[in-house]
Amino acid sequence: MTEPRTGATLPVDAETQHRVEQWLYDEVDLLDGFALAEWLELVEADVLLKVPVRVARHPGSERSEFSAESNYLREDYEMIRERVGRLEKEYAWSENPRSRVRHVVGNVRVLDVSGDELTVANNQQVFRSYGDTADHDLISAQRHTVLRERDDGYGIAARTVYLDHSILNTKNLTLPLL
Repeated sequence: MTEPRTGATLPVDAETQHRVEQWLYDEVDLLDGFALAEWLELVEADVLLKVPVRVARHPGSERSEFSAESNYLREDYEMIRERVGRLEKEYAWSENPRSRVRHVVGNVRVLDVSGDELTVANNQQVFRSYGDTADHDLISAQRHTVLRERDDGYGIAARTVYLDHSILNTKNLTLPLL
C-alpha cells in the first residue's frame, strides 16, 4: 500500500462502488457500537494493520511524510484478536467507562483491483467522548484498505491508517478509532 495521494482513481461500476461504500458503513457501525467480536469476523487471518507515525518534513523534500520504521500500531491477526478479547472484558482500563465513538466516512475511492482484492481509500473523522466530562477527541485520517472478496461480502486483508496528526492528543489509540 502506498501513502495517501491525490489523483485519478480506478473507474469501477456503480454496483461495485455501492457495495464497497455500504460495506465500509457497516464496518464503522460495528466499531462505533463496540461490536468488536463481530468486527473481528471481517478481518482476514493474514491481515496487517498499520498506523504509521507522521513525520515533519520540509516542503519539496523527497522524504515520505510517514515513517517506514515507527508505527503507533502494527498488528497482525493474533495481536488484533488479543486486543479485541481484552477490550471485551469489563476490566479493560483503557475503555472503562466505554468511549462513545462515531465515524464519519467519505470520499470512498477504489484505487486498485487485483484478482479478488480491491484497494480502497476513504477519508474519515472519528469523534470520541468518554466519561461524564466535556473532553473529547477528534481524529482525522485517510485509510487504505485491501478488501478481499468473500461469499458474504468482503474481508479486511490489509489496512493502513494515515493520521492527519503529527502529534496525537488522545488518551489512547484503540481499535474502534481506526
